[in-house]
Amino acid sequence: MTKFSFNQAVPFEATHVGEVIKDELSARNMKQSELSGLTGIQRPILNDVIKGKRSLTPEMALLLEKALNISAAFLMQIQTQYELDSAKLSERVVLQTKMLEVWNVLKEQINTLFFKKVGIINGNVIEDVKRIFDVFSVDNLDCFLELKAKEIELSYYYRKSEKVTTNPIDIFSWKYYCRYLSQHDKSSLGNFDKNAAAELTKGLNVVFKENKDTINKTARLLNQFGIRFLHVAKIGQVPVDGMSFWSGDNPTIVVTERIPSIDNFAFTILHEVGHVYNHLEKDGQTMINIPDDKKTSEETEADEFALNAVIPASDWKKFLARTRDVVPYKIAPYIKAEAEKYGVNPQILFGRYKYDIGMYKIRNCFENKIL
Repeated sequence: MTKFSFNQAVPFEATHVGEVIKDELSARNMKQSELSGLTGIQRPILNDVIKGKRSLTPEMALLLEKALNISAAFLMQIQTQYELDSAKLSERVVLQTKMLEVWNVLKEQINTLFFKKVGIINGNVIEDVKRIFDVFSVDNLDCFLELKAKEIELSYYYRKSEKVTTNPIDIFSWKYYCRYLSQHDKSSLGNFDKNAAAELTKGLNVVFKENKDTINKTARLLNQFGIRFLHVAKIGQVPVDGMSFWSGDNPTIVVTERIPSIDNFAFTILHEVGHVYNHLEKDGQTMINIPDDKKTSEETEADEFALNAVIPASDWKKFLARTRDVVPYKIAPYIKAEAEKYGVNPQILFGRYKYDIGMYKIRNCFENKIL
């Protein structure tokens, strides 16, 4: 990636050697005409130097050295520094102007408040442009706009939905911020085995059932199976539960805790695990878990994977059939027995039960917080 290289130590203004000569004349109570007479430098020329309109030449510096007892080398050093500082100021203005033009386009395409909140941007427009380009892995504005156009073409979250309200700019910003975090994550990962899905889901169910230090234990287990794990808060009101994608040689799973309950957390993790083992490909499509009225086939398959990872669908149907005459408010003992039978967290089954019968306001009978 192209790196911006510039000296941040740019002076507020360049100091001309004429300022030094002017101060010396004032300190000595000497007039320009007198200095002109002593040095032989024509008065108009000397006046232009003092006003900063003309550069000091080596010949003038030697004459001033004799008249004022100031080193000619020192005077020429000030003159040279002035020219360098003037060049830096000019370069800085050009760069600042260019980056401001870029920023005025970028800020309409991303969620600037989110990037400020997470520390990507800080108000220095040159650094902000560079960091946004880093987040989106692009070299310039044209590449960024090309990426955005491709995102609109390929991503279903740009489609209007009757079920949920999404802000494509927010999702676009969050998605690439997560990819940026994944690229910079230093977690130690095991080897990813495409055939290890059953073993991993078994281990995850143990973690979810115990529900102690759950997020950290989930991260360690996923890392052990070669899957990077990120816990990143959602952006704004966008209903993102999770996301999965390939980054380098390993898949990455991201969860938001949009609904901070163990059953939602477990389902989101298992849903993304389903994507990892069944749908993800290197340099392939990113899978984002957003409630929608028209699910893709991949999202439907990931849902089924998550449900079957807890209890087989056929067995769950039998359970619902056996308990169809049980009043929902008295279902807890049956849920508990079924959970013990399969060695899973009862709240996960209880959450599934509420979803299936369409009653979400039943009082929780089990611990539903992520501990």
